Amino acid sequence: MVNLLNNQAEAYSVETFQCGNCDREFQAKVITWVDVSRAPQARSALLKWEFNVIECTYCGCRHFSGTPFFYEDFEEGLLVAVFPRIPDKRGDVEKGIKDRYSYYPVLEFFYDMTQIWMLIYFQEHYKMNKNLRALSRIGKGEERLRKTLRFLKEDQLMIDIREKLTESFFGDATHDELVDILGQAIYTLEEMLPWPRDRRCKCGADLSREFKCCRNRINLDEHEHLLSRHYIIYCPTCRESLSGASCEVCGRVYTWKLGIVDSYISGSGKTLTDTASAQRELEI
Repeated sequence: MVNLLNNQAEAYSVETFQCGNCDREFQAKVITWVDVSRAPQARSALLKWEFNVIECTYCGCRHFSGTPFFYEDFEEGLLVAVFPRIPDKRGDVEKGIKDRYSYYPVLEFFYDMTQIWMLIYFQEHYKMNKNLRALSRIGKGEERLRKTLRFLKEDQLMIDIREKLTESFFGDATHDELVDILGQAIYTLEEMLPWPRDRRCKCGADLSREFKCCRNRINLDEHEHLLSRHYIIYCPTCRESLSGASCEVCGRVYTWKLGIVDSYISGSGKTLTDTASAQRELEI
């Protein structure tokens, strides 16, 4: 994987590193620029935490290089300057990059490898999940990309994701725990709402009319009593996993992955608008 990526990288350099195991200095090749449109293996390497991993030539110990690199996605018009460690005179570094590469439609700076990991995770997850693409209301193209980048840079959930990824990497977190928080990230990005038991949107529209796949409506009656955070409904035709519905009238998106509320309609009785409260009701 490493040699393959080096061969397909736009640019690389040979740097000197000190082994944390045998304390000797050694030289290794690291990628400094990769266009994932031309080298899709880089996506896989980054998701597996294998990107720019170096090996000591004396003892064979493997290390993460921690060297900065440019992540280009030509198809998205995106260039990310990734700094695993915040550089000295950060402002000057950013200004120099902006002056040189300002012709990119979207130019961003990441100072945490979790951010680049999540960017790729989002892209891959939407690519594989037809139902999620159909539900999505965060726009297309540059609009979608900028909303995703804003989540990666500003949302407080990224702190929890970083911790959970670290725990998962060292074997201290279960797969389900990681899946749960990654799902929460998707729902937060999409500004989804907990599922209403009466299947009515806040605007009053009937959500069950829009709960469909392969152009066919899915009957919710047989699933109603089972809906919960981990429950999955599959399309009987294509077997795609379904997780909610969007309102064709106002565009709001709802999912039981965030819990269940009685109703959002005024005067219909008790309404649980807090996700934690909704989840507690499910557990009782």
